[in-house]
Amino acid sequence: MTEEASSSPAHKALGSAEVLLSARAAELKLKVRQMPQYAERVFAGGGESAAARLETSDLPTHARGLQIDRYAIVLALMPEAPSEERVVDTVRRARNQCVVARSYLTPPGALDLHAILLGPRGSEGVDAWRTFALIAERDERVARKLVWLRPEDPAADEASFAEFTQRTFLARPWVTDAVFSMAPLDNISRAAIAGEVPRDTASAWIQLASAADRDDDWDPDAMVEGMIAAWRQRSLK
Repeated sequence: MTEEASSSPAHKALGSAEVLLSARAAELKLKVRQMPQYAERVFAGGGESAAARLETSDLPTHARGLQIDRYAIVLALMPEAPSEERVVDTVRRARNQCVVARSYLTPPGALDLHAILLGPRGSEGVDAWRTFALIAERDERVARKLVWLRPEDPAADEASFAEFTQRTFLARPWVTDAVFSMAPLDNISRAAIAGEVPRDTASAWIQLASAADRDDDWDPDAMVEGMIAAWRQRSLK
């Protein structure tokens, strides 16, 4: 990478986002690794074969690859202008880049692949950009897409990014200093009887909650993931 390229606005934007991601991951004690191959043109094992390469016109002009714990990340940029045509093309290119990244991942690892797209400076709070961010995020082919619309003032980046991460895999809503009263597990049973929660889901939740009282090595993150998995597998009867 040339000095000119490394000092470009696009490179600086991606670098700043990488720093913010790494800082948040460090707070959560998650390991971060740079994975430049995720942002390359060549599929894993492709070597010099032309068939194993994508054209630059089909990929983001600027991109970075990271691995945060089990999550593979492709960082790229939204277009500078809020144009539907440009946004659709940007999402297409990001999706293609994720196809390359997936070739370096195991099948389970590919399930946790994310593309994080950075909006241009000042896109935060702009109605047109919010609309186009939703368009990008609705595309979940190959990988989940997330859009961070950056504020006008770079000094606000940290607070803006912290808010953005609250809807990502870096969110930890269950980690809080707030004090909660313990609701009885009977409330879950009553919800099942009322038809508000499927019975099989309520049973799985009660088992997970009861295990927390018996297990000295109880992991709250694992319990939350277990409850989410139970909800996904809920009976539709």
